[in-house]
Amino acid sequence: MSARLTPQGPGRYRLEGAIHFGAPLPDDLQAPGIVPVAGSATVALDGLEQADSVVLALLIEWRRQARAQGFRLTLAEIPKRLAALIHVTGVGPVFEDEP
Repeated sequence: MSARLTPQGPGRYRLEGAIHFGAPLPDDLQAPGIVPVAGSATVALDGLEQADSVVLALLIEWRRQARAQGFRLTLAEIPKRLAALIHVTGVGPVFEDEP
């Protein structure tokens, strides 16, 4: 299954499926159209079929876009492999929530 971002309720989303290196990224994932509620939104990652550097790069970009638009994007239910990748690459500060 290709990846998709599924709304789960106001300000809540779930990233599902697989994102593969070299495969075209669906337009809705390039500019996901996440709509915050009260200045924040949450994306659950437990629906990912894999978690690698491609997913990590996408999530870094989403955080950048959220900050540019003035809202906080929180990641939830982060798979163990992705959490390990965040730690090993040293990009953890990118995913720390602002006060």
